[in-house]
Amino acid sequence: MKNYNVRTVSRTATPRSKRLREAGVSVSGVIGSSAPSTGGSDISSNCDGHTHSNKAALDAMSIDNAFYLWLKQKIEGEDNSSRQKVKAGFADDAAHATESDHSKDSDLWAGHKFADYMDQPVRKSDIVEFAKAILGIVVSPDFISGIETGCGWKIDEGGNGEMTSLTLRSFLKVPTLIYNKVRVTGGEMWNTEGGTIAEVAADPDSDTAFILTMDLEDGDTIELDVDDICKGHYNSSGGFVTSYFRVTAVDQPSKTMRIVLGADSEVPGGINHPPVAYMNIARYGNFTNKERQRSQYFSSSDQRISLLCDVDQYIIEPKHYKVVIGNIPDALIPADLPIQGQPSIYLDNVLARNFYQIDKTGSVVKTIRDRGLWEADPAEEYQCNSEIQDDVYHKSCKYRCLVEGTAQEPRYDSTDWLLIAGDTTLVMAIESTAGETFLYGALSTELIATVKRGQEDITDGILDADWSWSRDTGNPADDAIWNADHAGSGRQISLSNEDLTTSSGRFICTAYVRDGAVSLTEEVQF
Repeated sequence: MKNYNVRTVSRTATPRSKRLREAGVSVSGVIGSSAPSTGGSDISSNCDGHTHSNKAALDAMSIDNAFYLWLKQKIEGEDNSSRQKVKAGFADDAAHATESDHSKDSDLWAGHKFADYMDQPVRKSDIVEFAKAILGIVVSPDFISGIETGCGWKIDEGGNGEMTSLTLRSFLKVPTLIYNKVRVTGGEMWNTEGGTIAEVAADPDSDTAFILTMDLEDGDTIELDVDDICKGHYNSSGGFVTSYFRVTAVDQPSKTMRIVLGADSEVPGGINHPPVAYMNIARYGNFTNKERQRSQYFSSSDQRISLLCDVDQYIIEPKHYKVVIGNIPDALIPADLPIQGQPSIYLDNVLARNFYQIDKTGSVVKTIRDRGLWEADPAEEYQCNSEIQDDVYHKSCKYRCLVEGTAQEPRYDSTDWLLIAGDTTLVMAIESTAGETFLYGALSTELIATVKRGQEDITDGILDADWSWSRDTGNPADDAIWNADHAGSGRQISLSNEDLTTSSGRFICTAYVRDGAVSLTEEVQF
């Protein structure tokens, strides 16, 4: 057996902690111990009551099953303690940070305050933002308002929406339909009693009768009455249907009414359809009640506004139209009046104080009054103004007044009257005071010329300088001398034997009529 020697070395114990060594604490002041003995003696230990300074904090900590850290906190003024979750300091700072704190990067979470993240999408790919969702605003990131140049979509807190299109699978119910501030009505719009059908049920007692449940707001009643003639129109993706029917009973409490379809042979088009839900219906006549046989409708397809009266059947006839504005039905237009397809007005009765007509240039067409025969009476005040122009008859001609209140006699050359009808032929006549037959060497007479326009003598209107006389005896030299001697004689000349030295000759009168720039000639043969 090998023997071992045990040597015991004694050392001064020193703490391992530098902090305790610097504080001059001996190891015995920290914890007492003796080296283990190979002889199996007991290990003895003692403690002077020293603990670490954070021991109380460590004792207050605990961890639950969800791995949340909890702290026990002494409630001031009470014996017990409360237990609370541990808070994250930076998260609290970010949640309560102000705008001025944004410069402190240490308080930011991924570059944002916590409150900032409440204004951001949940994810970068998301559209909904918390702040806008709370305010009731839902908007796409690319939204720009505008009908022509806008894009994206938006629904604001007031319930106003702006988007590219809208698809509805049942119906659209609005009080006003506006496109770009212009009110639009398609098809027909009736200004009469009517409503919208909510439900349709067949009447078991009749193959052509139905029970209609009307779509009414609170407090509203059914406007239709017994024997009303109604028209319903409904558009769908598969086309449209039109229904004509008569009301036979109305039940206000149940919001229903019973109707009977018109026969195909009695309705426009010759084909009738049963009513359907969501169909809009309108009354346009009544079979028995004359007070309900009048209606008014606007038709975009027919391009007219019409007032109907005395409608006591399904088919509207020309006699039912009392007022039409726009495209007049062909049945109301006389065959020889070329206004088919042109905007016009048809009235059953007209009561008016004044009428004004304008021509294609926009000038007012005056009302022409026939005043009969012209009278030289100052009391007869002939008119010519922006509204009225007077016509008169004088010496087989018709004249139109050009000057208001004129007293001038109507003539072909009047400044105040316009000759518009009558015989305007110019005729000259020469009268010989002693006849036209003379013995040779016994010529003695006066030649007098007159000019008429139709039945009107206009001789006095021809100037003396516009009259001329010439002679033709077959001797040009002598005739030229005679012509020169009698220039400026006017419309009358005297003849004697010295004016006709030959056995025969012609005397010719010429008159220049300035009104019309016409020269007239007439001759006398001796």
